[in-house]
Amino acid sequence: MKILAAAFLAACTLMAIPAIAQQAAPSPSPAAAAPAASASPVPTPSPTPTPTWQGAGFVAASYNSPSTGNVSGPHTAFDFANGGLSRVFDTQSDELMLNAMNYTVTRNGPIGGKLEVTAGSNANVIASYPTLPNNSFDVTQLYVDATSGLFTLQVGKFETLAGAEVIEDPNDVNISRSILFGYAVPFTHTGVRLTFAPSSLFTFIVGANNGWDNLKGNGLGSPTAEVSAAYNGAVISGSVNGYFGTERVSDSAWTTDAAEPTGSRQLIDVVATYHVTPKLTLQGNFDTGSQGNAPILDGAGLPVTSGGGVPITGLATWNGVAGYAEYAFTSSFSAALRAETFNDAEGYRTGYDQQWKETTVTLSYTPPGASMLTFRLEGRADVSNQGVWLTPGGLLTNNLQSVAGQVLIKF
Repeated sequence: MKILAAAFLAACTLMAIPAIAQQAAPSPSPAAAAPAASASPVPTPSPTPTPTWQGAGFVAASYNSPSTGNVSGPHTAFDFANGGLSRVFDTQSDELMLNAMNYTVTRNGPIGGKLEVTAGSNANVIASYPTLPNNSFDVTQLYVDATSGLFTLQVGKFETLAGAEVIEDPNDVNISRSILFGYAVPFTHTGVRLTFAPSSLFTFIVGANNGWDNLKGNGLGSPTAEVSAAYNGAVISGSVNGYFGTERVSDSAWTTDAAEPTGSRQLIDVVATYHVTPKLTLQGNFDTGSQGNAPILDGAGLPVTSGGGVPITGLATWNGVAGYAEYAFTSSFSAALRAETFNDAEGYRTGYDQQWKETTVTLSYTPPGASMLTFRLEGRADVSNQGVWLTPGGLLTNNLQSVAGQVLIKF
């Protein structure tokens, strides 16, 4: 990443000398003989050019309170009983969380790029291996791109194509992230990505990268392939995305590359969006994936063993579907509904062989004249077919409810 950062900054320095072109206003032509009542023609304004450099950012802070009786403590309310987190970003309960302080610098043009940094608790979740956890800082994206005709080439670190939701809080309609966002798809990739856009309606992408949330790669020298096809209609849009490669089975650090178990991983992701009216938008997301050489777990989170008591490894699969509906009552007030189900048949993604469902309702309010400020209020209910959360009395429960509030400041 230090090499990428140096390359990006060097390229940006060379490109930062703007070509200042001043267009002189045309001299008025002699007035032709015309009736006195005729008005002078109004000149057509020139389109505003896209700035070469653009910067934007946001701050997101939230407070999340789970229902009484279904949680084991203020800091473990959203933990599975086996100690793993069940939520993605909203991991703490009954205390204020600074989710993210995010800033992005973008250079537009034939040679451009992007630098995006994130500070806060979100950074601990999205940090790519082998970044040390809990440092609350992440270089979320850092790439240089080159555009020629219908093709654009990106080199560096960039966000995944998979999923209906994204890392940046203001671009999602709910406070909490979906199960699919946290367990079915990756966050970022480091590698190369080639985009072909034959028209404004169609986009095709191929790429090769170091895998899921991985700067270093799998230690075998084999990249993960990325493919995507998207339709970008104004009313209906959608994409089909795929990732295929050999990935590390565990996200834990290893002593040597050769000692870390690996296996074939693949993912198919489908996202479709329908703008029913200017006020109502519907969206759907489907994911199905698999990992080879994975440990197989049962519904209690325990390893499945052979007759001799040896833990079994094999092909682990997961799949899920999520649906979204967002309705804008006014330019200031909107409501969003999300419902989803996730099936983790061999327990590889969540730590349990379970079917996990959740429903979330979120209200958003942006004060008139203050578009940079948004308040959100959310209610969420999760349920599993297994007892995966721990009660204060030490019993397992299969359901969890929570209420959350969030403040977003965009700049």
